[in-house]
Amino acid sequence: MFDQHTVHAVVLTGGRSSRMGGRHKPGILVGGRSVIDRTLSALWSAAPSADVVIAGSEAGLSPSLREGVTVVREDPPFAGPVAGVSAALDAIPPSDGVVVLLGGDLPFLSAQTMRKLLETAAGGAAVVSCVDDTGHLQYLCSGWDQTVLREQLAQLADPHGVPLRALFAGLEPVLIDCDPDELRDIDTPEDLARAITTSDGRPVPEVLLAAVEALGDDHGDAVELSPQHTAELLDFARTVKYSPSAANPVVAAFIAGQLAGANDDSSVREALARVLALVETDGQLGDVHESAHHLAGGGDVGGLPGGEE
Repeated sequence: MFDQHTVHAVVLTGGRSSRMGGRHKPGILVGGRSVIDRTLSALWSAAPSADVVIAGSEAGLSPSLREGVTVVREDPPFAGPVAGVSAALDAIPPSDGVVVLLGGDLPFLSAQTMRKLLETAAGGAAVVSCVDDTGHLQYLCSGWDQTVLREQLAQLADPHGVPLRALFAGLEPVLIDCDPDELRDIDTPEDLARAITTSDGRPVPEVLLAAVEALGDDHGDAVELSPQHTAELLDFARTVKYSPSAANPVVAAFIAGQLAGANDDSSVREALARVLALVETDGQLGDVHESAHHLAGGGDVGGLPGGEE
């Protein structure tokens, strides 16, 4: 078992995200949580005492996870991933411990994979990594002997603009078994659409995700509907459409939206479940139609069938 007190993680988040149209990839919500939150949660599940250095921007990181995280920036900004690694190592005390290098756009890495990286590196491997389903080595899912990583970096005269593969020059990484699905990154809107799927595995259309993101309320504020919420709405609409009742999926979704928006303590998932219970219960179809008329007439949500009196 690795000594968790000697574990450091370097998470690179300093890219321009140009293929995502400038959206900061680590801050994108996947399954209701930001990519960076998901990555750090998996890491700390494997190594609770790991010290984390984010090289780049901390945007998207929840305040509850901010403690214990050091944020640095390569100089100049956007100088490339190796420059980010160099800036991060400057903030890490030299030791004989383990450093794990992680990308800020990998939302599906598991604690099990993190643990394999760390244990293998702590067991004497100079560098540990894994390959994706195309056979390519994943440079930003790797575990290192810290001394080896510093030596590899020292061989580079100037880290600016240097690709990550240069750090691996002359080394033969030990490969661990890893589910290739964990290595899916979020580089493009198409990647995001494939990452967000309905319950039967269908990707949510990227154009729909873009449309939802562009929505705003009457004050110009963005509508807080995550990509995962959009997937849940599609599941809901499909269930209503193919239910024994003749309820209209659009009307049912509208009612659920009213419920979620009017009750601070009601999540989107809870609102969908409440309306779906009306649709799927024998004799309750009239309640759905009555609810639609009630809201259209200016009635409040509390007056809906099954609501609080």
